[in-house]
Amino acid sequence: MNGFWEQQHRLLAEDVDLNGSWRVSRIFTDMQEAGGAHSEQNGLGMRAMWGQGLAWVLSRVQLRMTRLPRIGETVTVRTWPKPPQHFFFPRHYRFMVDGEEIGTAATLYVQLDTESRRMAKPWLGGQEELTCDTEPAYPLPAGIPAVDAEPMLFTRTAQYSDLDINGHVNNTRYLDWYCDCFESAHHTAYALMDVLIHYNREIRPEEQIALALRSDGLHSVLTGSVAGAQCFSVSGHWQARAAV
Repeated sequence: MNGFWEQQHRLLAEDVDLNGSWRVSRIFTDMQEAGGAHSEQNGLGMRAMWGQGLAWVLSRVQLRMTRLPRIGETVTVRTWPKPPQHFFFPRHYRFMVDGEEIGTAATLYVQLDTESRRMAKPWLGGQEELTCDTEPAYPLPAGIPAVDAEPMLFTRTAQYSDLDINGHVNNTRYLDWYCDCFESAHHTAYALMDVLIHYNREIRPEEQIALALRSDGLHSVLTGSVAGAQCFSVSGHWQARAAV
């Protein structure tokens, strides 16, 4: 798999939030679709993976935006892979409007054994490597920074609208859960511009999730656990909308 994949998306009402800005979970959806299309082009798409009893799942993601485009604007999403690191597959993204970069993302994917539901030995479909020499590698997602604050506690159940074709909560939904912890007034005053997510364990249908939100000014971390086992962490940094 050489070179990059690029696709465009004109933002519609379903893509934006109450401010008319690109909803951050929709950014994740566009990343997912672009990465999937690139994999499909190179023989490592969904059906090829299913034929091996495998599925691509997201393990880590770091998103940094400098501007959130608005409804009616057309965003170009560019994505490319870099060589695997042990069991992890780096994939990078650039977001552009009219040729101007407005954000970047770096992700780590793993291959899931769909029967055992465990990380699988990497399969490349006969390819020697996955890489793109024409685009840079951004810093890969780091650790979740600690927030020294008392947690706000919630509970949630994984329901129909949370699930995807792999039979577990889709990666975009964790970000929606995070954003739902904040009132509409907060979203009107502040924009989520920097997101780091660790996906540690998949969440299956009807599982009960214990959520804990810790906030320190404009930095907040949400963790989710099932039966005492931590499943994910979301770290977000907010900026005043007047400064965005």
